[in-house]
Amino acid sequence: MYLIGNVLRPQGLNGEVKAAPVSPRPERFNLLKRVYLKKDNVQTYTIETVRLAAGNKGFVYIKFKEVTTRTEAESLRGAEILVEQQDLIQLQQDEYFIHDLIGCRVLSEQGVYIGEIIDVLQLSSNDVYVLQSDAGKEILIPAIKEVVKKITPESKQVIVHLLEGLID
Repeated sequence: MYLIGNVLRPQGLNGEVKAAPVSPRPERFNLLKRVYLKKDNVQTYTIETVRLAAGNKGFVYIKFKEVTTRTEAESLRGAEILVEQQDLIQLQQDEYFIHDLIGCRVLSEQGVYIGEIIDVLQLSSNDVYVLQSDAGKEILIPAIKEVVKKITPESKQVIVHLLEGLID
């Protein structure tokens, strides 16, 4: 199962929820018929309707067939929205799934090992790769073209150009 979003809160009185996609393309939710929600356990939910937030804010409003009240929607707060592999979207060039980046070894252009990607922070300006060094130190690397030079998910490797002061 693959993470595509998180339920934030109920929306309205009829069981709709507001969700934050982890994809830069929230319209991808319109293509789904069912998803899995993971909170305490994993359950299947059928998508009845999807509305994109006005003004390109990146949120989606989802109505699940199985959820008919605000109270039921409230119980989904904080749930992860998951899909199976066949429901993943096709990526554009230079786009990567977070699950493909986790575990990648990060090397400098000179071949020096910096750390392993343990998380990806999705910020409004750009993503940030969270690395853990062999010494256990957490290192933050901005996922921008000036820094990230090559990503090879098949070999679990990322090559970066270290700007002055980036990991000092």
